[in-house]
Amino acid sequence: MREFFRSSAARLALAFVLVTTAATTAVFGLVYLQIREANEQRHRLILEDEAAKAVNRPVDELRLAFEVRLTHDLRRIDYAALFGPDRKPMFGNIDALPPIPLDGKSHYVAASPARGIDNRLEPAIFVAQVRPDGNIMLLGRSLLETLAFRRIVLNALATQLAPMLLLALAIAALFARRASRRLTAIHDTIAQIMKGDIHLRLPVRSQNDAIDRISEDVNLMLDEIMRLLVQIKGVSDNIAHDLRSPLAVVHAQLKRGLENSSDEQLRAVVRQAVDHIDKAMLTVAALLRLAEVEYGPKSSRFALIDLSALCTELFEFYEPLATSKSIKMTLEVQAPVQILGDGDLMREAISNLIGNAIKFTPEAGTINVSVTREEDRPVVRVRDNGIGVEPGERDKIFQRFYRTASGHRVPGSGLGLSIASAIARLHDFDLRFDDNHPGAVFEMVARKK
Repeated sequence: MREFFRSSAARLALAFVLVTTAATTAVFGLVYLQIREANEQRHRLILEDEAAKAVNRPVDELRLAFEVRLTHDLRRIDYAALFGPDRKPMFGNIDALPPIPLDGKSHYVAASPARGIDNRLEPAIFVAQVRPDGNIMLLGRSLLETLAFRRIVLNALATQLAPMLLLALAIAALFARRASRRLTAIHDTIAQIMKGDIHLRLPVRSQNDAIDRISEDVNLMLDEIMRLLVQIKGVSDNIAHDLRSPLAVVHAQLKRGLENSSDEQLRAVVRQAVDHIDKAMLTVAALLRLAEVEYGPKSSRFALIDLSALCTELFEFYEPLATSKSIKMTLEVQAPVQILGDGDLMREAISNLIGNAIKFTPEAGTINVSVTREEDRPVVRVRDNGIGVEPGERDKIFQRFYRTASGHRVPGSGLGLSIASAIARLHDFDLRFDDNHPGAVFEMVARKK
């Protein structure tokens, strides 16, 4: 429980309650002041209006009006009296003039004695005005009922404030508790992941709030870490396999060469050993290049490059090689198709795609290289009518060291497509495969922004 109240969610809930309390108190205070001022102001306006209308009435008529007024005043809250020029009472229910100006305006008197009302003192509003005959007319209204009404309103507001605050506190505590439970679940999951259960993922609800978005981002990061771990394991196994075979062959050949006294045969064995060592060095160099692409600086060398110009340059470089194999190579470009990227890396990626197309396309085949902009996204496409890729192998060709069943007859490290795919991801492109019936289509498509 102590940890709950020390949590940020509980502090946020407490702040919510405090703000709600302050706002509610301010609203209730404003309502109370408005009611108090409006009620008193209404009494003042009525008294001033009645005094202005009655000041010129004859004395007998005024006496009758006062008697009727006081007779109907069952609550005994009205004052009405007429005083002579010497300020002595002539008739009415008050014995003495209150200390107020005789200006026909309303004035507040904190304590006024009333005749025949148990001699009590009460706050009231009075209007005093001199008549044309020199007499002084006095009208007034007790404020006891007004003050009682104010107390009722104030008590009602205060009574409602406590349940409202309790309700706000309960709601805030509920939301704080829910948030605390979510954070506790996330913390427990992270603890399990740190203990080695890397297949677990942070819980995500359907609320799509800030916590859910953070959890989704962390889960994507964990998926990427998991993918990299699988790749590392696969790379380690493949390195062990790919290096063990040539080393074993080199060891056996050198051993036989030492046992053979013929210099010519020894030279042949050494040449074969050098070929196997070169193959191992090629594999290591490709792995180092892949690591440089995937884990090196992401955009330190990025600048505007024209994919059309880059593919035209590669077309001119590879066309003689394709022609030597009787392969027809064509180019379709839209100039310019510019992106922000590393020109050397994109050249290497597209070069891998074109080189693979030439490797796996037979004589009299065709290769087409195109650069277009589709749905305002740059697309580089390399299409051939070669041996293609079997359906069961298409989801594996971008894995490191993977060689298709038909590709084992062609020299290579099995890392070319992995490097091209890594370069594509670095530039926010996706490298995809499609069937050309026959042959293959490799396309690099910019991701939607």
